[in-house]
Amino acid sequence: MAAGYEPYTRSSLKQAPRQDFIGKWRVDYLAFSQPENAHKTPLIVLGGAFQNFNSYKYCVEQILNEVPVILVDLPSLGNNDQLAPDLGMEDLADLLFQWTQHAGLEKVSLMGLSLGSVVASTYAYKRPAHIHKLIVTGIVVRPRKSWRMLLEESVKVLDENRLDEFGQAVVLYLVNHARLKETEISDITRKLFHRQMRGFHENEQARYRINARRLLEVESILGYPTCDTLVATGEFDSFTLPYENAHFAARCPNATFALIKGADHVAQLEKRDESVGMFSAFLRGDDLRTLPGIEVLNRHQCESLERRGEPRYVPVNPHARVISFSQLDGSLSIDMKVRMRDLNFFGCVLEFDHTDSPLEKHARDLVLCPEGTALRIEMLVFEQDGKHMRCLFKHGSFELAEELKGLLDDERFFRRPAEQDVTGGQQKIRTIYS
Repeated sequence: MAAGYEPYTRSSLKQAPRQDFIGKWRVDYLAFSQPENAHKTPLIVLGGAFQNFNSYKYCVEQILNEVPVILVDLPSLGNNDQLAPDLGMEDLADLLFQWTQHAGLEKVSLMGLSLGSVVASTYAYKRPAHIHKLIVTGIVVRPRKSWRMLLEESVKVLDENRLDEFGQAVVLYLVNHARLKETEISDITRKLFHRQMRGFHENEQARYRINARRLLEVESILGYPTCDTLVATGEFDSFTLPYENAHFAARCPNATFALIKGADHVAQLEKRDESVGMFSAFLRGDDLRTLPGIEVLNRHQCESLERRGEPRYVPVNPHARVISFSQLDGSLSIDMKVRMRDLNFFGCVLEFDHTDSPLEKHARDLVLCPEGTALRIEMLVFEQDGKHMRCLFKHGSFELAEELKGLLDDERFFRRPAEQDVTGGQQKIRTIYS
């Protein structure tokens, strides 16, 4: 590396990063190596939307035993506060390549977690001669419509300055609240995460909007890298679903797909030893199938992985009402009877008789009111036909999330997983929001 590596100490990640400019764009970085590994191909770890360099402390300490590690924050990512609304995902990948050339790095390995996975995979696809190995977690081939609606909703809440609700929503979507028993993520960790989101200052809010727009502009992955690739995710990931990660891996000619058992989207927090142990083993070229807490799937298993992330439950009493309030005077603009066909923590499928109500105008502001409960939960409707609609729950309250989870765990309300197809057979579902 042109600027050289630094020795790593316990306080290294607290120092101010080094900075390079590629044109007007600033690249922040820290580079470490042990003397015996300085000749090896380095691993660049890309900062994501919420991580700072200190978030990778354990990762750096372990992987330094294998290869040099370079932490990089591109504009608007990680702690790089330079706003770059003009740069999309492919632009960031190109900027990273320009920086590696500036730094004298002819070949690198890349690690991209969550948002960083798109940048890393794009770099690897476009620059096959300059990539050694690729690690991505939380990646999708084509972002699903429901995921886009949730991201748009989070920006709307942020724009309305509802920061406490915004912070709770981010935690509830990235941390699978329905699987807290399995993931064992602590209340303290979730509260600290919430405090971080709730306390976003103006620049952080601007960067969140920029990164949300970048993600929303991704129609599909640009291409599939041919290098040695590890694709991984937590088995309970409810944000970028396991089958989405698996489908990406199945399209990469030299990919290994691994499920991190007992983890969700933030596996590096919940199953730190298993995650970093897997990353290190992959960089060494070890067989990942021997690792504890890791399940490796073959290509056929990747292609046939169940799309449904969570079981759906049949309500004992299916009757409910769906309401919506007028933005003008607060009066009820929709009040209709529905039947809950099935439901889980993240959403539901509702049946209804023919209605003249203009549901298309209320895809983002319906409220579900199950009969016999005090639950009132806002929904996003992302698909509808004449008698069914698929809905996402708009989570933004820890208290309401606990109330819903309590109902799902109570056999007086929900007795067994639903097994029927949610569309009721081959009937085509019409999208009502785009």
